[in-house]
Amino acid sequence: KSLLFRWESAPRSLVYARSVDNVPTSIMDPHPTACSAMYILNASCRPLLRRDWRGETTPHHLEHFSKMFLESEVDSDPRPVMKSVYVQHAFFHVRHNDLIFMCVGHAGANPALIFAFIHSLIDILKQYFGRIEEESIRDNFVLIYELLDEIIDDGYPQYTEGGVLRRFITLGAYRLDDTLAPATITNTVSWRPEGIVHGKNEIFLDVIERCSMHVNSFGDVVHSFLAGAIEMKVQLSGMPECRLGLNDRLSEGERTTSAGTSDERMEDVKFHRCVKLHDFKAHKTISFIPPDGCFELMSYRFPSTTDPLIWLVGNKKYIGGTRVKYSLKLSARYKERFVAQDIQVLIPVELDATKPEVHCKLGTVTYVPEKEAVLWHIKNLQGGKEIDLTLLISIPSVQVARNGQNKHMTVSFEIPYFTPSGLQVRYLKVFENSGYSALPWVRYLTRSGTYTFKLN
Repeated sequence: KSLLFRWESAPRSLVYARSVDNVPTSIMDPHPTACSAMYILNASCRPLLRRDWRGETTPHHLEHFSKMFLESEVDSDPRPVMKSVYVQHAFFHVRHNDLIFMCVGHAGANPALIFAFIHSLIDILKQYFGRIEEESIRDNFVLIYELLDEIIDDGYPQYTEGGVLRRFITLGAYRLDDTLAPATITNTVSWRPEGIVHGKNEIFLDVIERCSMHVNSFGDVVHSFLAGAIEMKVQLSGMPECRLGLNDRLSEGERTTSAGTSDERMEDVKFHRCVKLHDFKAHKTISFIPPDGCFELMSYRFPSTTDPLIWLVGNKKYIGGTRVKYSLKLSARYKERFVAQDIQVLIPVELDATKPEVHCKLGTVTYVPEKEAVLWHIKNLQGGKEIDLTLLISIPSVQVARNGQNKHMTVSFEIPYFTPSGLQVRYLKVFENSGYSALPWVRYLTRSGTYTFKLN
């Protein structure tokens, strides 16, 4: 079955699938995205709340789902989508804490859309109740029914913007207020209400990139990638429009590494719904009306090999019958003008290791028995530097240690004012009808993701 799925910003949070042309009508479901009923169950599949929008379900549906769920839970995790031969519907469920959120939909429904709705409902309930538990469902079932009636119409999700729903569905009353719904329900800018006022207009932008790399015992990079995001904190009055310009190479989808030797293309680029995509395609400028507060403007990924920022070589040698020697060399391969902070190297050691002897010129070394590892912590390290660590530990028997497998050393670090991709903000402008001036702040930060090296 071929389906087209797309997101739009207004007037609804979710715009549902439609059939693609040239697909035989005999295989197309007449209601491909309908959610016939919603159940909220406890861990034993006992119903806490049920809402049937289309009148298509019977108690037998819940009986079939409970039987399949409990049977599959014994051997492994239950499949997120289940179908019984005794009914014409499929069951889509998501576990959250000790609760089960289950939707009954047509067998040909698009599961991605139904799961998106379930997770959106969970997020809305979190905004009202904080932690969602069985007790909170029982105490607030009236309010939950009001929310379900608002965000679902005849089984089709309509509006899932929790911040705006809270303005006219109040937690204290547990019912709809007599006041009119905010204009953001029908306005295209549903993510930002009107009338916001701040005493000081500021906008903060963080370019954060995470490097992940795995190196085997031969010193070969087995897997590496770079994931980045632009995170913002907005404190602006009124209804401002922001324009963000990136450097030309990145806006065209190319990358120059810290060594200036590689050109690659961004992949998995995702924008917040507030971004006007046509402006980005036409002028390579990110134009948007930002939500109030913190949000992620965009994220991106470079899937191919990135230049290593920190390189670690570790050797392990058995001495005599009860001692093991670890020799490590850590190299900072970024430019000298940058300084890495809070570098932590976790070195796995043998079980029951005792009497560690440490020889290093920089940093502190601590034995962490609960992790069966030694932690090497370096507060600051300038680019281009190399430091060594020699570690001697005593163990009950070398023969027992040799029977074990060599584990990976993990490295974590932060490098302020630096991005390996070379992404730079050229300008950040704010336009608002009142004409006030906003103060922009831009920060760059590189962090380690999954950064591992295997001992030789």
